[in-house]
Amino acid sequence: MKTALKAIGITLGSVVFLVIAAAAIVFFLMHRSPAITSTMTTVNSSHQSVVALDSKITAFNNAVQNAIPGTPVSLNITQQEMTSKVNEELAGLKLPEGLSVGNVTINFQDGKALVSAPIKYSALTGTAGMAINVQTVNGTPMIAVQDIDFGALPIPQALKDQITGMIPNGGKIDLGDIPVDITSIQIIDGQIVMNGVTK
Repeated sequence: MKTALKAIGITLGSVVFLVIAAAAIVFFLMHRSPAITSTMTTVNSSHQSVVALDSKITAFNNAVQNAIPGTPVSLNITQQEMTSKVNEELAGLKLPEGLSVGNVTINFQDGKALVSAPIKYSALTGTAGMAINVQTVNGTPMIAVQDIDFGALPIPQALKDQITGMIPNGGKIDLGDIPVDITSIQIIDGQIVMNGVTK
């Protein structure tokens, strides 16, 4: 009987240990930051930054419209301006069912736009990270998702596809009837600089 009780005690102890260990592992995984966010810095949103960005874009459009063909033009956008604009737009965006996103942070560094945000998908919560490439194709700026990271927890491919699918026009940034060819895009020191030539 003592041997049986000892065996039961060992078994129960092992089960309790395994449950505690599993809970600790799940807690660690759920709170582990994505690798993408490891070098990112905090960026605060503000309405003033949205106004500043809108003013820059208006001034850029006016400069292009009033310039003779072949005139070099440029537009620079800071990561604070872009972060603020994205958060303002996100407030009115319809997200896939089961997905909610908190305040987004955008960093411009090492030739990429790095994005992070607290995210909840079904029962999973944590921080999501995204790395985006920005380049020009035939005079048109294009964005492409390079990576999506949710820490140590894998993101279902269906959700990755949904997130990627939310980018309008397949990543093509429509310049409308603005007569300009974008010749280069540089991402450095917390800002993105688009250079172009008027048509």
